[in-house]
Amino acid sequence: MISTTLLAILLIFLAGLASGSFAMPTKYIAKWRFENIWLPFSVWGFLIIPWLTSLLLTPKLFSIYAATPNKLIWIIIGGGFLFGVGQTLFAIALNLIGLGLGFIFNVGVGMALGFLLPLVLQHPEKILTPFGMVTIFGTTLALIGLAISNHAGFLRDRTREINGETGQLKVARILGVSLSALGGMLSSGQNFVLSLTGEVKQIALNMGTHHIGAAIIIWPIFLTAVFIPYASYMLLLNQKNQSFNLYRGGANIKSYLLTLIMGCLWYAATFIYSQAAQLIGELGPIIGWPLFMVTIILTSSFWGWRHHEWTYASNKAKRTMQLGLFFLLVAVVILGCSGQFNY
Repeated sequence: MISTTLLAILLIFLAGLASGSFAMPTKYIAKWRFENIWLPFSVWGFLIIPWLTSLLLTPKLFSIYAATPNKLIWIIIGGGFLFGVGQTLFAIALNLIGLGLGFIFNVGVGMALGFLLPLVLQHPEKILTPFGMVTIFGTTLALIGLAISNHAGFLRDRTREINGETGQLKVARILGVSLSALGGMLSSGQNFVLSLTGEVKQIALNMGTHHIGAAIIIWPIFLTAVFIPYASYMLLLNQKNQSFNLYRGGANIKSYLLTLIMGCLWYAATFIYSQAAQLIGELGPIIGWPLFMVTIILTSSFWGWRHHEWTYASNKAKRTMQLGLFFLLVAVVILGCSGQFNY
């Protein structure tokens, strides 16, 4: 049992690395606007890759869906639609405040709610156990790290304002943080939907599906629902800004490939996390989700530093950010050990 848990934790780390890195290729797409990048990404990440993967792994995919109670189908669709709105807000936030802070607040709020909803609503008996207390403590440390990181972002942007880089940084930061946090609130439904729809996975297993395919059985429907609000917003922006013409020309092949990489990384994270949650068992969404989220934050923060988002920050801002990341690292260790208290 311990070896299975350790394997699950390693998979969660891998999923977090993929998810925290998926937006990094945007730094190398020069000629496309915001909407030109995120529309192709949504086609790859929310439609083509999820459906193709599930159809390859699960030949009876549509028969399984036909055997699934309508109530569960609507839970998947509703959760997916809300997640799509959350991801749209997240994409806007990334454009305003960068990879580092954008991921911190989106993922931080999503972590807290995505962990608490399954714990409180589905397993309240676990709250006062050693497992529940250790997991809550680790999540609390992560949230403290988020608060410190928020202050570091304030210090960073205040320094840039003093240097005269832009007079609108404060407004952009407040809006970006707000949209990122609201997006995280809506996006937390992804983990909650996963925890509510275990019956669909069992139906798939009963119909002879391999456990790898069963672990991702809900995502094609879920992500199709995500695609609707997300792609609609990007299409509206393309129309408003008259940016459809930017998709034309052979010079865009690199940009299309980079959005494909983004889609692959994004869905790979979902795929791997689903396998890890299945390995842990019934409490997989509770044990794995906070660790997954913190790993995403640490990875995206690394890319933020790597791409000079903190180049012009003061030493105080950098030290404050490092303190926030320290709390997040400690949270990773504690959350990684929390599963051992469940046995």
